[in-house]
Amino acid sequence: MRVSSPIGELPFEPVSLHYRNKTLVMEGSMGAWPARVVIEPADIPSVLRLVAKPAAIAAGVAAAASVLVLIRRNH
Repeated sequence: MRVSSPIGELPFEPVSLHYRNKTLVMEGSMGAWPARVVIEPADIPSVLRLVAKPAAIAAGVAAAASVLVLIRRNH
């Protein structure tokens, strides 16, 4: 992963992912510095909005592929 910042692009190397005190915490390093990403319950709606469109597209593609498979099996 990469993080863009005012000092340039830095690699982010995740080391651990855990659930602590009702938050999802990913710890790792960003360049030479330790870094932590914390996702709290209040962040969930915005994260869901980010993944909703790609998830809907993937579901649509999977449904269309399933229909095509069923049609081809019946013919």
